[in-house]
Amino acid sequence: MKSIIFFLSLVTFAKINAQDYNKLSVLFLGNSYTYVNNLPQLIKDIALANGDTLIFDSNCPGGQTFQGHFYDPTTVTKVTSKPWDYVVLQAQSQEPSFSPAQVATQTLPYAIKLDSIIKHYNACSETVFYETWGRKYGDASNCPIYPPVCTYNGMQNRLRSSYKIFADTTHSVLSPVGEAFRKSINLNPTLELYSSDQSHPSIEGSYLAACVFYEVLFHKSVLTNTYSAGILPINETFLKQIAHTVVTDSLATWNIGKFSPYAPFGQTVISALNYQFTSNTASLTNTWYFGDGGTSTTINPTHTYSSIGTYTVSHVVYNSCASDSSTSVINILSTNTIEKNNDFSIELYPNPANNTLYFTENSNYIIYDVFGKLCLMGSDIKANISSLPNGVYFIDLKLNGVTKKVKFLKQSQ
Repeated sequence: MKSIIFFLSLVTFAKINAQDYNKLSVLFLGNSYTYVNNLPQLIKDIALANGDTLIFDSNCPGGQTFQGHFYDPTTVTKVTSKPWDYVVLQAQSQEPSFSPAQVATQTLPYAIKLDSIIKHYNACSETVFYETWGRKYGDASNCPIYPPVCTYNGMQNRLRSSYKIFADTTHSVLSPVGEAFRKSINLNPTLELYSSDQSHPSIEGSYLAACVFYEVLFHKSVLTNTYSAGILPINETFLKQIAHTVVTDSLATWNIGKFSPYAPFGQTVISALNYQFTSNTASLTNTWYFGDGGTSTTINPTHTYSSIGTYTVSHVVYNSCASDSSTSVINILSTNTIEKNNDFSIELYPNPANNTLYFTENSNYIIYDVFGKLCLMGSDIKANISSLPNGVYFIDLKLNGVTKKVKFLKQSQ
């Protein structure tokens, strides 16, 4: 009978083009929701307080739409001026809240076209869609012709749905500022996020947006950041927590890390010294190193070892912009057995996992998200991860004083 062993090892993320998450260049293309209170500068100030650097430019004419940006020569000039790490796209504040049919014909095509321009001039630039917020009392001007936008929540629901479609269609990241507004309003409705027109942000609203963007762009927590933008300390602490919670509780929903290369793999013992290696990386370039000098560039290679011994199997996957790798040491002690790594025997499976992670031995474990937030801890031969949102996580496994840090993907079926 074939035996299947899934394993996960310490994985190192690496941008082939050496993207440095301590220093990013970002172009903001939007309108007044971006330039009011100078949102890019607020993000830069938050980054500086954490020892990070944001280099930015922007083109944000009042009321500008995606269609307007597509035909704006200033937008095109700025997109092509340098290889940006990120280009942020913010639509006119009402347009994505219109009916699905209207958004599909009026807004989505230009979201796709703008993303295409961005990728054409630099394939490694990442598009980020800036999900804005519903107006404080809904959209009174469009309420008579489209009732779903008559209330704040109705308008916000439509904005979220449309921006999610923009991001998913273009394989882009979503910055959930509108959802952070919603959570703040639900928990503390007395904290005013709007200016007097009940549409544009107050300084508190812009600070919340900046905190969300800092986490989305820099992949770091804002919780201990010292920059306050001059708002009251109690509001600063509250808004940072809101931003952090909204971003980290739904990483997969916002596509953070979703389209990055991911290298962990499965292994099937076919017979004697013959093994089948499997991965889920059809859209990427694969390179396998079997530890005996043999290599392969196929997705799911088969390899036959010539003798018993200890071998390090490595899998590297990459596209033109980023790479990921996964390795495991196996000891073949006979022609019909495969033993676990003598240095650290615990393996975990399956990967991706749905509701439960299993360990090959009882272990103490601590699970963190990609921002370092503690999610779960315990001691068992398995971990119930059903409460975790879909996304990428790291787990520390400890046995006999030795700790092994590995990475896994939570993915609901």
